[in-house]
Amino acid sequence: MGSFRTFVYFVSAIMVSFSAGCSGGGSSSGAGAAPAAAKMVTGVAAVGAPVVGTIYLSDSSVTTVQLTATTASDGSFAFRTDGLTPPFIIKTTTGAVNLYSLANDNGITNITPLTTLVLAQAAGGVDLDDLYNRHVQADINAAAKRLDEAVNTVQAALAPLMDSFGVTTNIMNGQFNANHTGMDALLDAINISVVGGGVTITNKGAGTVIFTGPSGNLAAGNLLVANLPAPPVSASTNSANALYVSKCAGCHGVFAYTDLKGRADVAAIQGAIGSNLGGMGMFKGMSQVDIQALSDLLSAPVTSQPTPSTPAPATDGTALYSANCAGCHGALGVSTKKGATVVRIQNAVSGNVGGMGFISRLTGADIQAIATVLNSVSTPAPTPTPAPTPSPAPDGAALYTTNCAGCHGALGSSTKTGITIARLQNATSNNVGNMGSLSRLTVTEVQAIVTALTPATPTPTPTPSPLPAPSPTPAPDGAALYTISCAGCHGPLATSGKAGITLARLQNAITGNVGGMGYLSSLTTAGQQAIVTVLAAQTPLPTPAPAPACGSCHALPPSTGHHSKHSSRSCATCHGTGYSNTTINVATHNNGVKNIVTTIGWNATTRSCSNSCHGTQRW
Repeated sequence: MGSFRTFVYFVSAIMVSFSAGCSGGGSSSGAGAAPAAAKMVTGVAAVGAPVVGTIYLSDSSVTTVQLTATTASDGSFAFRTDGLTPPFIIKTTTGAVNLYSLANDNGITNITPLTTLVLAQAAGGVDLDDLYNRHVQADINAAAKRLDEAVNTVQAALAPLMDSFGVTTNIMNGQFNANHTGMDALLDAINISVVGGGVTITNKGAGTVIFTGPSGNLAAGNLLVANLPAPPVSASTNSANALYVSKCAGCHGVFAYTDLKGRADVAAIQGAIGSNLGGMGMFKGMSQVDIQALSDLLSAPVTSQPTPSTPAPATDGTALYSANCAGCHGALGVSTKKGATVVRIQNAVSGNVGGMGFISRLTGADIQAIATVLNSVSTPAPTPTPAPTPSPAPDGAALYTTNCAGCHGALGSSTKTGITIARLQNATSNNVGNMGSLSRLTVTEVQAIVTALTPATPTPTPTPSPLPAPSPTPAPDGAALYTISCAGCHGPLATSGKAGITLARLQNAITGNVGGMGYLSSLTTAGQQAIVTVLAAQTPLPTPAPAPACGSCHALPPSTGHHSKHSSRSCATCHGTGYSNTTINVATHNNGVKNIVTTIGWNATTRSCSNSCHGTQRW
């Protein structure tokens, strides 16, 4: 339900594809811990319409490191920042205008005219081009410390404008789509100019001035409420249908067959967005008018549309494809999924790949009908032309570098040397380590990667006749099998966290696909026993007592949830004695309870907080 989420998922999948075969395998101690997740800065660049172009990110190390990325068609971008030093200053150019943003750490940081306004406020009104080009660490660090305060100042100075468009998300770090709703609708309606230490905001439609003020002190600016642009109105049935297609159909199917009818009132939609149900938190910027329009559409009685109880005939694969698949994969004649098998479709549905879980209501016969039409569709033959030069065989080394090296190292030293096509396909089908993204590769391309990972075998010297009797098949090498199949998650054999495991435990983990271990079903019982045997010879390592420390689980101060709204406060303000921004109270930090002091107005029964900062808030 959203191109930004799809883009970030794709980038993340590339970063972790081919990750350790067991994905943790249930180990939480010692050398068995899974590799740390990649550090990334992601966001959306937009001026109403998405910005399609180059994004630049510079870090704050002594010798500045600059990265570049190209936005997707929806304006989304992503940088991998392992080894870089925050804060990061971000820049892009649209037309002749430079836009800026500042990221205190990894996570979501958008870049829009509003983020440019925030950075100008945080930097005290200095010229942002000069700030970026000179890149003085002290100036950037000072702006980073004032960033949260600057966000609050901008949102307060422009509150009537923000409220009229239903903008409630953080304008720097909130999830946001360039889809002409919420904050993006606001950007469609205004122009923001930050020039010579001054800010001017105008109404695009009327050409009138909405706001003027100094860029370093927006609280002293002047907002002309009479010149505010009118927020978009979306109350007609046609508009509601368009909203449903753009925001809901990707997961819940075409309107004729949707499972939302009669159960998606305003409260249910708002609750799903607030709890991020199925990733719906990305619609936090949706206006109340749009939510009401969707609710009205889904609550209205349907008299002329077929209901879910009367779906298209199971044998009509073309109709089933149009109703359930064409929205993402194109019309049948030009479908991106030609040749898909029943197994591939069922795996995608079971794994909810791309949100396909919603078609689990289809029967096996329905899925077979869809697979049949996808394997019978052919593109009309063009006018005969001279036979083209045969396409070269896929370059396995290049495919490995593009899709696998990010997690498994260069081809020559890859941790997956010797992998079989069955293991690779199982990992892809089961989305082990988010490898489901590789389902787009053809069987020929997958085979090319496996071939590139297969160690070269020296040509054997011919043996004079008569040949000796073949040697008995050697017993499986448990140590070698462990290194290939298990060490990626559970560490070297000598220090493995799984010493002493039994054959029954190992087989149960494989059968239950614990931590993605289902792919080990390709091992024979003898191979599994060999692994258990070598692990039995190892002395189990004692489980070390956890040594909690601030920063071992989250940033200091934490940057997520309600912590992001209280980042300027000491931890002790809310959590009591023994806490600061560098220390914790061990007795309460790990007791499984969210300990909040009552002196700040916290009421645990009603889950509300009432104080001079924000009145009363329910959490």
